[in-house]
Amino acid sequence: MNSQKHNKREEFYYKKSYLEHRLQKDVMVDGIAHIPCRVEGVDDIISKFSIKGCESLDGEFKDYLLEFIDCIPDEYPVVFEIHGPKFTDEEKNLIIETIDSDADYLLGKTESENRHHRKVFWWMAVGTIGSGILLALIRKIISDDIPIEFFYVLFWLFADAFVRYIFIENSDYQNEKIRAGRIASMKVEFVED
Repeated sequence: MNSQKHNKREEFYYKKSYLEHRLQKDVMVDGIAHIPCRVEGVDDIISKFSIKGCESLDGEFKDYLLEFIDCIPDEYPVVFEIHGPKFTDEEKNLIIETIDSDADYLLGKTESENRHHRKVFWWMAVGTIGSGILLALIRKIISDDIPIEFFYVLFWLFADAFVRYIFIENSDYQNEKIRAGRIASMKVEFVED
């Protein structure tokens, strides 16, 4: 019985995705990803908690959009197709403005977070260099091992954060910025049913 469980688990583990083929078949047109979305009206798009003049996207609608965009490789521009009833020009402008507004907020938030992480990086770099110099000086002055251990811990605390940022987190922050930029650059089209 364990052998059958193991074989099934292994089968699931080695299952391959054909995402590129699926995207080409379902959403790609001339190198542009067209994300389809069906709505019944403006209320499906604009949050019921919004007030006039400061609208925001409905949470479920926004989740659908963001999750779909995350499946599309970065090199493809995105067009968001809203399928539904005939919208008036005023409704179309409201929808486009709300999508643009939410995308701008997301981009601004991402830029702010990236600035914060860069500041932390520079402080970690200064801390690593400073504690390294301090450690070298202390080792020459103090012969007792106990106080030196504190400076080793301090050095590795800074160095760990510094190295983690360079090799792991920096690329994640860049990818988030690219994602937010793609969303902010997205075009919106309306398809009447």
